Amino acid sequence: MSIAVIRMNGSAYFRGKNLSAEVNTTLDDDISPDDVIAPVKTKPRAKRKKKLTAHRAAYLVHSFIGLKLSLLFTIVLATGTIAVINEELDWLIYDEMRVTPQAERLNEGELMDRLDAAYPNAGVSFLETANQRPHMAAMAQLSSAEGGFQKVWIDPYTGTIKGETDFLTVGTFFSILHTRLYMPVIGRALVNVFGVLCLIGLISGLISYRRFWREFFTLPRWNAKPRIFLGDLHKFIGLWSLWFILIMGVTGTWWFYHNPLVFYKVAPPVLPATTIEPQLSHQDLDKLGAGIPNRLSSADIINAVKKHDPNFAIQLLRPPEHNGQAYRVMGTKGELLTSSRDSSYYVHPYTGEIIGDRLVKDITALQRFDYAMVPLHYGTWGNEGASDLAVKFVWFIFGLGMTVLSVSGMIIYYQRTRSATNKLLPEQPSKRFFKKSWFVFRPWGGPMSGFKYLNWAFITVACIGISIAFTLQREGASGSGFQYAKQHVGEWTISLNATAGLLEKDLPPIRPGRQTNMNVFIHGGNPKAIKFMHIKARKPRTMRAPGAVVHGQLGNQHSNTIMPKKIKDNAKLWVTIEDWHGNFHQASWPLMPDGEQTIDLRINNQEITDNKSSNIKIKENN
Repeated sequence: MSIAVIRMNGSAYFRGKNLSAEVNTTLDDDISPDDVIAPVKTKPRAKRKKKLTAHRAAYLVHSFIGLKLSLLFTIVLATGTIAVINEELDWLIYDEMRVTPQAERLNEGELMDRLDAAYPNAGVSFLETANQRPHMAAMAQLSSAEGGFQKVWIDPYTGTIKGETDFLTVGTFFSILHTRLYMPVIGRALVNVFGVLCLIGLISGLISYRRFWREFFTLPRWNAKPRIFLGDLHKFIGLWSLWFILIMGVTGTWWFYHNPLVFYKVAPPVLPATTIEPQLSHQDLDKLGAGIPNRLSSADIINAVKKHDPNFAIQLLRPPEHNGQAYRVMGTKGELLTSSRDSSYYVHPYTGEIIGDRLVKDITALQRFDYAMVPLHYGTWGNEGASDLAVKFVWFIFGLGMTVLSVSGMIIYYQRTRSATNKLLPEQPSKRFFKKSWFVFRPWGGPMSGFKYLNWAFITVACIGISIAFTLQREGASGSGFQYAKQHVGEWTISLNATAGLLEKDLPPIRPGRQTNMNVFIHGGNPKAIKFMHIKARKPRTMRAPGAVVHGQLGNQHSNTIMPKKIKDNAKLWVTIEDWHGNFHQASWPLMPDGEQTIDLRINNQEITDNKSSNIKIKENN
């Protein structure tokens, strides 16, 4: 009798049966134990490299996107979810925001006039009327003469001032964190990158998930192991969030194209160039005659707009920031997928004449597409009432789902690799601890590899930006950058601060060829007597070109001044004031710090004091 026994991978087989694997198997009568060839240990074959298919490539791309910037991705998604309900969140927290609806609302301009009367030494930058929010107070942004920003709330039915809150309310804090991560210069562009990543993640996820359309109604296995449950939940949420992720991806990618690509001139612009807003000409101002003219009240301005367009729903009032600017009244006529303030009327602040408009009905199809991005991204296209709350609720739930996708994807990967990592660890506890720590902290270790340091670097910069933002809220631009000491310019006493930007207040403010924010503070004299104020980084050759115009409300007056490409040692900063009688007044400061008229406030105060003491001693010795 001949018996055929085949050896495969170190095991003995007879008639297709693995004899060595079955310990308790009873041999057939026609086979003797001697006829069975004992298994021979052989070296395991090397694992074959997996073929890079479209399915596997998509999986790798999807994993890479979800892992490498997972910390930042989760922050952007979570804060975006909160930003959807930022108004409702603040309304629950701050009593100043809540009002009792009544039959009629006051004229929106009258609210602004009452605020101007209540805060004569502060500037009101704008007023949000909250016309679409019956239970919410109107809100104005206030800037004090010394710098710093606050929100003041006023009852739109009675005109009673409800109180003040910090500019950075809870909702506002998370909204700014979502849009720019409080990062100077690159914050908005970095957030927009995640819109592109959402779109790529969506496409790669669908390719890697075979026959995904069959799994919409497959519920997660609740009683399975945590990794299996999270995997099922990840797929389930991802499938039902496809439409939402697509909206986030398209809107974020659209903004990414504009910033940074168009902003830094990497790509050509696709939208028409922004036209200059309607302004008051010199002839218009000359018609007002000599002496300080009287502006119309905000109530008169609003009455002029309502008479011109009775169907215009007013949402925002923005007073002129200098005497050549029109009074801008922003609102909507109920157009679908637009923000509540995308249309504007421009009003002559001294005569009430409508001198221009920008209405949604007049824009191109591509501009209308651009206008739709904000309400689609934040779920604000419900406009008002129950429909607004319903849309925001849906956006909040699916935003929460996207956040869970980011977190669960990270956990799934860690759990998949944990067992393999544990096999590489030594058995001795102390060595095991250090080895495990090394796996985490080494540059190439962990799912994020070297990207974990990039994540933490960005988060650190964001924390610094948050600290600066809270300082700005209290102090504004004062106490930062270069300080130009008080000096008489005609009948006014002026000081200035130069900063690279609000969030960039600790960066070098004066850089060759770059734009600088020049913040102006009026300490003496009547600000209304100033017709125009200009700033230039060299002496003006003629009064027809005195430099960049100073604009903004009291406490937030500034100009965007371009620095020369080459800055000389004796360079001067010039301020030119034109009064309403046609007279010009000038003064200058050293452009770069000299320790007396111009001081670098970024230097430690003690160092400044020491330098001043040294200068005094030198003068005394001389």
